[in-house]
Amino acid sequence: MTLNSMDISGEKDMNYELLDKIVDSKKDAIIEMMTRWLKIPSVQAPRSADNAPFGVEVRKMLDLALKDAGEMGFDVKDFDGYAMHAQMGKGEETMGILCHLDVVPAGDGWTHDPWGGEIADGRIFGRGVVDDKGAAILALFAMQAVKEAGVEMKDAVRLILGCDEETGMSDMRYYAAHAESLPNYGFSPDAEFPVINIEKGGLSLTLGKVSAGEEGAEMPVYGLYAGERQNVVPGEAWALLGVKDRNDFEAKIEKIKAEKDFDLKYVYEEDGACRLTAYGQQAHASMPELGKNAAGMLLIALRELGAGGGCKEAIEGVANVIGIEGHGQSLGIAIEDEESGKLTCNLGILRYDGKTFAAMLDIRYPLCANETTMCGQAVEAVAPYGMYVIKRGSHGPHHVSKDHKLVKGLIKAYSDATGKPGYAFAIGGGTYSRCMPNTVAFGLNFPGDPDPCHMADESLDIEKMMLSARIMARAIAELAGKHE
Repeated sequence: MTLNSMDISGEKDMNYELLDKIVDSKKDAIIEMMTRWLKIPSVQAPRSADNAPFGVEVRKMLDLALKDAGEMGFDVKDFDGYAMHAQMGKGEETMGILCHLDVVPAGDGWTHDPWGGEIADGRIFGRGVVDDKGAAILALFAMQAVKEAGVEMKDAVRLILGCDEETGMSDMRYYAAHAESLPNYGFSPDAEFPVINIEKGGLSLTLGKVSAGEEGAEMPVYGLYAGERQNVVPGEAWALLGVKDRNDFEAKIEKIKAEKDFDLKYVYEEDGACRLTAYGQQAHASMPELGKNAAGMLLIALRELGAGGGCKEAIEGVANVIGIEGHGQSLGIAIEDEESGKLTCNLGILRYDGKTFAAMLDIRYPLCANETTMCGQAVEAVAPYGMYVIKRGSHGPHHVSKDHKLVKGLIKAYSDATGKPGYAFAIGGGTYSRCMPNTVAFGLNFPGDPDPCHMADESLDIEKMMLSARIMARAIAELAGKHE
C-alpha cells in the first residue's frame, strides 16, 4: 500500500497520524509551488482589463492559482478576476477556507529579494509568504491530503481565494453577489493560531487642512510624504523644506535625534531645498507596537523645528494628537475591554502637496467602542488646529462565540496536532472571516512568534509551515468529515 492510498475513513476516531504522513510527503511540492507564487508581485494596481480589476500582476497570480488548483483535481471557477474558488466534493453543507492572493507593496529594508522566494536558514522569504499566499498553498495541499487519504466527508470543502483583501475586500462582496451559494462555516488562515473568534471593528479617518500659503514662513514645508497603505505602519517619511540657516537647522536636528532617539537624515538638493527623511520600522496597523512610525517621527521633528508655513498648524496638530502613539491616547479615543483588548490607531498615510494636508488613520476598535463617540472625540481634538475630520469608511466588529462547534472543532485540531492547549482570542487585524457566516481566523502564526506580515524580510519557517499544513488537514477532516 502506498502512502497516498492509505484509507483513514470509516473509523469512529480518525487515524490522524496517517493523515499527517500524507501531508508531510508533500513538503517538496509545497515549497516548489510557493517559490513560483512568490515570484509574482501581486500588488493591487488599476484595472487593466475586464477580467483584471486589480491590474496585470494580480490577474497573473489568479491565473496561476486557477491552473495549479485545477491540476490538483479540484473544481475551479474564476469570478471575473475578483476571486476564484477551488472545491472538493459535495455535501450537506460547505466548509469554507478563505485566503487572498494580493499582497502589500514590498516596502524598504529587505535583505532578501521580496519577489524571489529565496530559502535560507530553514525559512522561505518573500512578500506574501505568510500574508497570504503561503496559507492558500497549504490549504490546497491539506485538501488534497484529505482527499487522497480517503476521508469520508459529510460536507464539501471550498477554498476561496480573493484578490482585494489588502485594500477593501471588494472581492468578497463581488464573490458573495455572484456565487451560487456561500459556505456555511469555515476559517481564514490569515492571522494566528489557535483560534481568533473576535476581530475588532475598523474606522478610517482623515485629519485634514487646507494650506494658508508659505509666504513669510521661516522654514516652509513644500511637501510631505509617508506611507502607501493605511494598514501599514510607515517605515519611511520625508518632508521637503526651505532652510535659511543651515547651521541652526543642523544643530536642531542633532538635538532632536539625541533627545527623541529618532533616525533622521537630511540632504540639500540642487534647487536649495532640504529633504528631511525619518526612518522607522514597518508593521501591521493592528499591532503598531511592533513598528516605529516614521510619519509620526517626522511630524514631531518638524514641530520641534518650528517648520510648516501654511501647514504649520496641521503639523503641530497631528504631532500633538497622534505623534508616535499607537492607541489613540491624545486623540481621546483610547478604550479597551477584557474580551477584545485595546483600540489601536495607526497614522498610515501622510500627504502634503503645498495646498492640502492629509493624515489618514487606521483605527481598530474593541467590542465596547462606539463609532459616533470616537468620531466626535477626533473632531474635538483637532479643532484647536483648524483641522477637519472626514470619515472614509468603517465596519463593525466580528464575533463568533467561543462555544460554537466551529471554534471547538478548530481548537481540537490545533491541540491534537501540537500537543498544546488551544483557546480563542481577539485581534485587531481584519480578515475575510468577517465576510462570511460562522467564520473565524485560524493560523498561520504560532503563539509567541514574531508577526512578519507587512514587514521587511517577511518569511515562514519551513518546519512550522508543515505543522500548519497538518493542522489544516486535521481541521478539514474534523469538521467536514464523517464521524460515525
